Amino acid sequence: MISIKNIHEKLMTGIQTMLVDCIIDLPYYGEFNTHLNFKQREDIKTCAVNATAKGFNFFYSSEFLERLTQKEVNFIILHEDFHLLFDHPQRTVTGNYNHKLSNIVQDMIINHIIWEDITHSFVEIPKDEQGKNMALFVPKEYEGKLVFEQLYEWMSEKKDEYDQKKKEQEGEGDGDQQEGEGGEGQGEGQEGEGEGQGQGGGQGKPDPNGKGKGKGKPDPNGKGEEEGDGGYGPYGKDPKNEGGSIDTHSLDKIFEDMENNNGEYMDQHIESEVSDEVKKSMVGEIKDKLAGRGLMKGDIETTLNKLTKKRKDYLKEIKRSLSNQIFGGNKFKTITKPNRRNIPGVKGRRKIKSKINVGLDTSGSMGGTFEKVLNYVFQNGIEMNFMESDTEVRWVKKLKNKRQLQTIPIVGLGGTCLQPMINHIAENFNDVNSVFLTDGYTDSLDFSQIKGKTLIISVGVECPLTYDNGRVKQIIIDPTD
Repeated sequence: MISIKNIHEKLMTGIQTMLVDCIIDLPYYGEFNTHLNFKQREDIKTCAVNATAKGFNFFYSSEFLERLTQKEVNFIILHEDFHLLFDHPQRTVTGNYNHKLSNIVQDMIINHIIWEDITHSFVEIPKDEQGKNMALFVPKEYEGKLVFEQLYEWMSEKKDEYDQKKKEQEGEGDGDQQEGEGGEGQGEGQEGEGEGQGQGGGQGKPDPNGKGKGKGKPDPNGKGEEEGDGGYGPYGKDPKNEGGSIDTHSLDKIFEDMENNNGEYMDQHIESEVSDEVKKSMVGEIKDKLAGRGLMKGDIETTLNKLTKKRKDYLKEIKRSLSNQIFGGNKFKTITKPNRRNIPGVKGRRKIKSKINVGLDTSGSMGGTFEKVLNYVFQNGIEMNFMESDTEVRWVKKLKNKRQLQTIPIVGLGGTCLQPMINHIAENFNDVNSVFLTDGYTDSLDFSQIKGKTLIISVGVECPLTYDNGRVKQIIIDPTD
């Protein structure tokens, strides 16, 4: 049993159950909660977590918790725990993502994982005072992987479609009187119907907002539903197939709430007082302690891996590609080196240093990868034709060692063109292989005149190609790694 000062009884019950119930078997999360500071706060209407220099805080509203069942509170506890264990918020900063939308995507992924991985005998989806689900789940229309970036991009596209549709509807609302099905109406009905974009079934003048009124069922796309079949657990159905489908908010409802209440439902998102790097380190210390106590079981590790982005060792892949595809040495007979069997008068072979072309598009966005790649090149005794360009090749330097590179002022240009360098290589250095370092936002590239192999190392996006000579390989570096 545990004793945490100033903690609501339902929170204490949930944590104790995690710690001692062998059937639930969630001691890892129970122990994790003993490292949090639980505090009631009047300005918090639901629950929230954040990180400070003094540790992690779990804020809550007693009034909110009183309205929930114990299983709903258990869901909330794990949801807040997963927010702290989730390492994606740092990427929302580095990726310049919309803060509100990124929080919504995080909530969807977290709720998905809870409902998929935690036994339903312990958790239940929280409902509001009207009995409607408060938890956001991955929309049923989404068919991609449960990865933050992919789901965010999909949601962002849907948000753009929503904004465009809303803009068009507002423009139509400025017109004349509409009759019949010409205007948007207030859907009235029974199951799943509410205020929305139902089709007006009669005649009438538009309301002050330009929206016609009438009676009728929601349209086939569910636009007349305020809430209903908008999304479920993963990919359109209950992941454990328990209790049928999960009714939740439609995409239109979610985007509308983003404008009205910041898209916050069963918890609030408040800023931490420490950097994401410090927060990640603090979480890591707790996870190491729990792992050292043998609490990191296979199923727990599987769940935590879903919350943590797997970092890819791009440098290892780059080195392998350089060694296997780009580097190479030619051996020439020479009298100055004896043959390997030391037979007098027989010429040996001396390995001549390889040469490669290195084209620089933008160095700034490459971070430390650019320097690591060049260091690896020089360690292998490779000479290079080093060049930089925007609309044309600005300069070309022949480099044999790192000291020569340090004398060249490298300036990240941004939005430059690679094709001038490709053309220059075809005319002057077409007998050696090439490496291009770029941010990926280039012109469409034509390699039809290139004879050698080419390795493109880009950040974030793949370079468009109009012609591939069959010897071009691209390595795309995730800028958030």
